Parts: sequence; structure tokens; C-alpha cells
Amino acid sequence: MGPMKIATATVKAKDLSSPSSSLPIKNQEVLDRVNRRIASRAYGIFERNGGAHGEHLQHWLQAEAQTLQRIPRITESSSWFTISVPLPNFAQDDVSVAVEPHRAIVAAEKASSVDGTESSKSSLQDSLFLVADWPSEVDPTTASAYLKNETLVLSVKRANPAAA
Repeated sequence: MGPMKIATATVKAKDLSSPSSSLPIKNQEVLDRVNRRIASRAYGIFERNGGAHGEHLQHWLQAEAQTLQRIPRITESSSWFTISVPLPNFAQDDVSVAVEPHRAIVAAEKASSVDGTESSKSSLQDSLFLVADWPSEVDPTTASAYLKNETLVLSVKRANPAAA
């Protein structure tokens, strides 16, 4: 099997005053941010459990479950999957999306929680990581995402519509 298809397209909004603007698909950046958050949380679990070695996988899975919230509803229309997620109080610059063949990850973080100027600790209100598992494989190159009225809408085409 060849290399995995990963979307790397970046779309800049031409008019920020428009009701909806495209969001960039930034796989590596989002995955790095999520992995850093999970690793930090897993280390905290490791320390709270007395620093006993040999349980790193359990600590990682527990931290992952605490970090990533599942997106419960994926709608299907024709050969497209769409998720629609309310992201109240997050601006376009706070939201990044990763789209892979079997899942999507949404990272919503207030700028202050990323650069650390306001607080080094992120609260639930300024940081949110969401994951959606696609019902079947998708083509990440077809993904489009936008934020409108504090709701993220992400659509992606099924990889093999005829096979379904």
C-alpha cells in the first residue's frame, strides 16, 4: 500500500468580514499539538501514580481519553460526510483542522493558551480537542472547513463512493 494521503492545503480567507471563511487543513500542526497535550497529561498521570514505570500505554490511553472529545454526529449526503460542531467563543484564528483517511481532529485553542502570555495553564474554556471517526475511508484532499456563526462545518468526500 502506498503512502497515506494527507491534506496539506492552506486556504486564506480573502474577506474576514464575510459570514464564513475557509479554515486551513493543517494535519502536522494539529497532530503535534494534540500529541503534546496528551503527552503532558500522560506524564501528569504517571507522576500521580507514583512514577511507576511500565504503564506508559495505559497512561497515554487515559490521557488521550481525557484530551480528545468525540464528535458524536456525522451526517452523510451523497458521497460526502459532514460534521457541524459549535465552537462558542473561538475565533477563526483559534481553530485548526486535521483530516486523515479515517478521522478528523479539530484543535480549538485561544491564542493566549498557545503563546502563554496570559496563562501557562489552559482551561477547558480556552482549549478544545475534538475527534471524528469517519464511517468509511475519506479522501483528505477533498476536505473543506469553515467557521460560521461560531460553528465549525467540515465536509470531506468518501474515498470509494461506489464501494459503499
